[in-house]
Amino acid sequence: MVGALAALGLAACDDPFAILPATRENRVDTLELFAANGTPLERPSGYIIALNSNELTRGVVRLGLDPPPILNAPPFDFLYRINATDGPQFVPFAAVTPPDRNQSSAGRAGLQGSTETFDEIDEAQQVGYIVDKPTNLRAGQVLFARSSLPNGCFLGIPYYAKIEVLAFDASARSVKFRILANTNCGYRGLLPGLPKR
Repeated sequence: MVGALAALGLAACDDPFAILPATRENRVDTLELFAANGTPLERPSGYIIALNSNELTRGVVRLGLDPPPILNAPPFDFLYRINATDGPQFVPFAAVTPPDRNQSSAGRAGLQGSTETFDEIDEAQQVGYIVDKPTNLRAGQVLFARSSLPNGCFLGIPYYAKIEVLAFDASARSVKFRILANTNCGYRGLLPGLPKR
């Protein structure tokens, strides 16, 4: 029995389609973004899921000041803004800078609402992301997020995250949220710790 399991394990190592073991632990970060409209440039307004593992930035970026971490990558996956009519919004990159209409939406960052609580979500959705429209925000709202491509994943697939909107500060024009981003290539697990799937 042990020999059969060992042989199975060795065979999996020879599988060219197997994903590598996860090496980055998922963690929950509480972050603050400032509206891209009406706040100074040095305040972070954007977020890049692929940068979540960066200990200094935790994924937040200053629009126009922080260069994209990967060649030909968008400068953010989503930004925070306050719309005069609809209020606070997260806006995917393609909603700000629309791509060619003939391009697929598969490699674009997007957001998707969830009916589950932040803590209940254990795995990211793969489809259904809104890539070309803003998402209106409210306190307590839970969202899935998908990164743009390229993002550094050698498989050419997105990274995923879950977000919970915590609070808004009207005078600072900011939003506080918690986020758990999985930046292990090929994994969609959204629980703290080393993902298994």
